[in-house]
Amino acid sequence: MLGGAMNSFPDTVFAGNIGLTLMTGVRSRCVTAAGGAAMVLLGALPKLGELIASLPQPVVGGASLRCFATTAMVGISLLRRAALDHGDNLLVAAAAIGVGMLPVVAPRIHHRFPQWWQLVFGSPSTAALVVALVLHLAFRRGRRRAEGTSIAA
Repeated sequence: MLGGAMNSFPDTVFAGNIGLTLMTGVRSRCVTAAGGAAMVLLGALPKLGELIASLPQPVVGGASLRCFATTAMVGISLLRRAALDHGDNLLVAAAAIGVGMLPVVAPRIHHRFPQWWQLVFGSPSTAALVVALVLHLAFRRGRRRAEGTSIAA
């Protein structure tokens, strides 16, 4: 809030932290706390934020590319353990990835939908999460009904 109020460095943190943790091998809470303190400092001191923002785009882009590629590989690694060769897991994963890619490949696809829809499905990660969760629950309910067991069990 402080950074936004002072029109300063954007102090948001993304899932890229997973990639950074894997790239550096550092898994310390002290480092996380120091990173948080640095973000607060960048938000409180606009000139320091300007210094960081003045880094050349190729440097920032190269570091970001490696960081987010590592995060993508973590996701792929998790999918390998999801038993995609049987059950409905393959369909759930494919639908979630497909819907998650829509805002990336066709950014205006949701522009005629209500604002709440655009908020949820305009974000690739949120759209993928919602689709995966809904399909998982629907298939789970269908399997339980087919097996003749109670859904509440």
